Amino acid sequence: MFFPLRTDVPLRRTPWMNWLLIALNILVYIAQSHGPHRGWDRAYYLNPADLSIVNYFTYQFLHGSWMHVLGNMLFLYIFGNNVNDKMGSFGYLGFYLAGGIAAGIGHVMTATVPILGASGAVAAVTGAYLVLFPRSHITVFYFFMIIGVIEIPSMYFIAFFFLKDVILHLSPMPSEVAHMAHICGTLFGFLICLGLLALKLLPRDLFDVLALMERWNRRRQHREMVAKGYDPFSYIPPARNDARRAEPDPRMEQIQDLRAQIAEAMSHHKLDEAVGFYFQLHQIDPEQVLSKQNQLDIANQLFAQQQYRPAAEAYELFIRFYPKYEQIENVMLMLGLIYARYVPNLERARELLSGAVKRLHGSRELELARSELHEVEMAIARHPLPPSPPGAIEPA
Repeated sequence: MFFPLRTDVPLRRTPWMNWLLIALNILVYIAQSHGPHRGWDRAYYLNPADLSIVNYFTYQFLHGSWMHVLGNMLFLYIFGNNVNDKMGSFGYLGFYLAGGIAAGIGHVMTATVPILGASGAVAAVTGAYLVLFPRSHITVFYFFMIIGVIEIPSMYFIAFFFLKDVILHLSPMPSEVAHMAHICGTLFGFLICLGLLALKLLPRDLFDVLALMERWNRRRQHREMVAKGYDPFSYIPPARNDARRAEPDPRMEQIQDLRAQIAEAMSHHKLDEAVGFYFQLHQIDPEQVLSKQNQLDIANQLFAQQQYRPAAEAYELFIRFYPKYEQIENVMLMLGLIYARYVPNLERARELLSGAVKRLHGSRELELARSELHEVEMAIARHPLPPSPPGAIEPA
């Protein structure tokens, strides 16, 4: 036996709508269990033999037992909080109900027995979670011969339940579970959320499914070009008047090898290994900068490892070489936070945060930038500092 306990994705705001849906499901089940007339709720099941539009909504809030409702609400709490955070309250409510309807349609098209339960809508939420947070991890409690907890990549956890539903749906053995509703709910959540990201109706970040697919495609194209003989790091010196060839730089071969090792490690998601190669590269030439996405991923990984000074240097290189990056304001905000909180450089922090405030559009990020900028300006007013040159890092 096993079940999820939490995810490692932090919340940026309180997921009120998800909590409201959980409370409503529990309250409805209490009403089912203690109603004055036993069986009054059957009229609100989704019955393929007696379809009603209203029942596509009502069946989602009915459950057959305490284990049924608590299991569904546990999964809704674990995965729904972050999806609610990303979509906003009313967007999330519409998505949740639509997911339940899609799951109901899938069941009606393949079965004849009535169904009830929130599991179809919850499956849609897990499909959306997979699109939005594919690199997150789920802490899982397990109890077999021993008791313990383990962290599992979210894509493996969700894929396990999806494949289980597919196998059980195809199995000739009878089942009381509406597996097709789960399958259709998950597919609906995955595809709709993918479309919302592609149409920019949901805020993008560096680690959603589309971002991972884009980086994979760039790495694939790079590998194909290299296999055909293209050397992206080669250097042909300008011709000299005396027709003498310049002496080769003995460092170039080592630099090329390290850049290739970084690209290979990044392509296999071995970020810690890539960081090690990055340090070796910068010991040879501190001005070396990677491709746009790899440079940003290395900087983010350094920050995640709390190596704030190298992270600041990596972000500075990114800003210098890729100033037209479409989300440069988020990079400026991150670097400004580092200089304000971890690597003291208040003047540079003020410069970056002021630039971020002018560019940011998301309310949460803008509020954070304004708040941090206010703190920095207050600190500068209390202890005036001589201006630092752009990109300089003051000693801790």
